[in-house]
Amino acid sequence: MTLSPSSAGILMAAPVLVLVAVFTLYPVGRALYQSMHIESPIFPSRFVGLQNYQNVLGGRYFTDAAWTTLRFAAVTVPLLVALGVLTALLLNESFVGNTLLRVGMILPWALPATVAGLIWKWVFLDSWGALNAGLYTAGFIDNYVAWLTTPRLAQMAVIVVFIWTQLPLTAVFLLAALQAVPAELYDAAAVDGAGVFGRFWNITLPGIRPMLVIVALYETLMAITNFDIVYALTQGGPGTATTMLTYFTWVESFKKLDFGVGSALAVLIALGSLVVILILVRAIPKGALVEERA
Repeated sequence: MTLSPSSAGILMAAPVLVLVAVFTLYPVGRALYQSMHIESPIFPSRFVGLQNYQNVLGGRYFTDAAWTTLRFAAVTVPLLVALGVLTALLLNESFVGNTLLRVGMILPWALPATVAGLIWKWVFLDSWGALNAGLYTAGFIDNYVAWLTTPRLAQMAVIVVFIWTQLPLTAVFLLAALQAVPAELYDAAAVDGAGVFGRFWNITLPGIRPMLVIVALYETLMAITNFDIVYALTQGGPGTATTMLTYFTWVESFKKLDFGVGSALAVLIALGSLVVILILVRAIPKGALVEERA
């Protein structure tokens, strides 16, 4: 039997479509179903409609976690983009050890986020952490600093570790974009008398603009869905200082065993992420992702 081109295409795509349905559509559908039910090993399943969403949105803990997540993203994403550009500019230069540096800087990104969190927890520990020991030995502090039990310092610690884990990938993406900028443009600008800042502003920045947008969108999603680092480093503490929406979801689902509320939170996080991304995409100037053609 001879298949038509359209039928053959559908047949070849079928295995992928089945995988998408199993690993994407089903979990989404299951989350939506659970979010409208009482789902717990303690109580029998019962349909409650939008009650789980009302309980979540009406609670103070959700509001606190949402603001903590937004502040975290607002701080980390611009820092990552700026540091990523500076790191990529450094790696784009020729110097002894450049190759070794490029390989070595991938290590923080290659480590699982939970492992990175545990490593940095040993650094930031209040009583015998490496940072306190080093500062005390060098004479910079007279008493150990409570890095992980002081709200502001704990938030700073989470920001530092998140940037440490995400910067390598950001720098690699931006380095690839830098190397795609034609060298002839820099030569022409130098002949015209453009300085370092002028070449960066008029050639480098427009050349890497599409990648800057992609990196900013990606890191925004990573910041909003950050869980592993918080879990390993602070477990949402002290108090709720570092409790973000994803950690709040884990607490509701696996500590309180309320999978209905946890699913409602997961759906709200997905919708919130979509809204943030749509806002960012709408705010992107026309032609930022693709070069305008005459």
